[in-house]
Amino acid sequence: MWTRLRRILSLPSLHLLLDRWRATPFGRLTVHFLDRLVRGEDTASSEFELGAGALLGLLAAPSAIYCFLLFDRYSSFFAWMRGHLKDDLQLTSASDKLLFITLAMGVAGLVTVLKWDRLLPDSQDYLNLAPLPVSPRRILLGNAVAILIAVTVVAVDVNAVPSLLFPGIVAAAMRTTFAAYLQFAALHAVCVLLASTFAICGSFALLGMISAILPQGTFRACSAWIRGGLLLTLLALLSGGFAAPEMLYQLRHFPDSAVRWFPPLWFLALYQTAQHRAFPALAALAPLAWQGPLAAFAAMVLSYALTYRKHFAGVLEGGGRVGNRRLARPFLAVLDLFAAGSSGFPRACHRFAVRALLRTETHRLVIAVAAGMGGLLALRAGATLEAPLSAAYLLILGLRIAVEIPADVPAAWVFRSALDPRTNETLGVTRRIMLSFVTPFVLVPWSIFACWRWGAPTATLQVLVVLALSLCAMEGLLAGYRKLPLTCPTPAFRENLVMLCLIQVITFVIFTSAGAAIGAWIVAWPPRFLVLPAAMSAAWFWNRRRLQRAKEAGELEEGLTFENIPIRTVERLDLS
Repeated sequence: MWTRLRRILSLPSLHLLLDRWRATPFGRLTVHFLDRLVRGEDTASSEFELGAGALLGLLAAPSAIYCFLLFDRYSSFFAWMRGHLKDDLQLTSASDKLLFITLAMGVAGLVTVLKWDRLLPDSQDYLNLAPLPVSPRRILLGNAVAILIAVTVVAVDVNAVPSLLFPGIVAAAMRTTFAAYLQFAALHAVCVLLASTFAICGSFALLGMISAILPQGTFRACSAWIRGGLLLTLLALLSGGFAAPEMLYQLRHFPDSAVRWFPPLWFLALYQTAQHRAFPALAALAPLAWQGPLAAFAAMVLSYALTYRKHFAGVLEGGGRVGNRRLARPFLAVLDLFAAGSSGFPRACHRFAVRALLRTETHRLVIAVAAGMGGLLALRAGATLEAPLSAAYLLILGLRIAVEIPADVPAAWVFRSALDPRTNETLGVTRRIMLSFVTPFVLVPWSIFACWRWGAPTATLQVLVVLALSLCAMEGLLAGYRKLPLTCPTPAFRENLVMLCLIQVITFVIFTSAGAAIGAWIVAWPPRFLVLPAAMSAAWFWNRRRLQRAKEAGELEEGLTFENIPIRTVERLDLS
């Protein structure tokens, strides 16, 4: 028996079994969906699609790095210096266990939400699969298996290194046996995989229930905003992992508090109960560690059994134009006000870009996440000027990223054939697009709040400060922008991704902190506000003069561009 089992588990046997399964109709269907899921469909935005190896390495990096940071905390030498040599590490490591569980849930949930739209059928699925003798139920099962395989690989990738390193670090500090280390590692792996399963099934179930309840047109219109809200919830879940000591203290002293409904605590309860280190209030949550994933899985199956057939049958009805949707008409009317004073190309480009941003799922998701993160940071900042500045900068940054992502339908050829590139510019149009979103989402809500809190004069002054600094941020982020929004291929950025993220984080911190200090300085004596437009005018004239000199010297091109010309790292001299 053992010889036969060893043959089955050997690598050639596994390859043979996989090849036989892939040759079956269901295997071909699953591989088709898996290949589409990994490769994607939009070749124009391939810069946003990382390879499988790079993506898995990027996802595994945070937890692996944090494991190495724990050597200091669980070092026997440092424990002796701190006077904690006799501490029960299985008990004191509860905070780190909760952080790893939260990280596993957050990453699995984020990947699930980002790939969730691939589960429901689209027009390509209908045209390719509907004529075949394959039932919609079998198509759903093949698509679901493909997504579960991909998400399971991500969950194992995120949790593999911590499941080996973290128990090893703690076991080495405790000076336990190798058998105890293996038990520790197995328990850690079980808990984080259960947490990942709950996050995956819970995300699928929630989105599936909403899709089953709402009409198809309404769900298609608000799908990106729902996914954006769920992404922000998962990001908040990740940040909650760093508050583990406070949560455990509150649960210990207030067992009936709302913190007991924080899902990572359920799996920590199972973790600590298995190690006989759970206090009574925490041990009472241990059954939820297996009840929660089972309930989420049942809800996921039920929701997609109800919604998949409806979407498969109505997929060819289309989404309709955004301008024809009743819910979007008032919002589009507000956005179009910022193009009312222009005519010709600026007006047409503004209307095209606004409608394309609201029509495409990817662009709506980027704007929703940017606006949501800005709102969360604004709530965290409280009644200070950092709140509107945080929301404004992140919204502007999200719009700057969104205008670089090409639309689903290529549109550059229309403008290329009808426009003179030398007589039209898009910098002012893109600035108006950003201002049309910042005004209703940031300036108007903050003006209402500030007027209620401090009165109309102070509110007016603060709104003017936020508007002036937002215009400065737009000019900085749009420096050198000459493309039509949403029509050009995505520029290359992979080589500089880490540096770009670091620069944006530093800029955000400086913008919000320095902007809040400038606002407080101006509010203390309102005539100081005149310094701000004077400094902006001086900077504008200096930049205009600099650009004029560059154009005269032939160092700067004018007009529109329809391509992304990469900057050469090495310039070759043609001396022949």
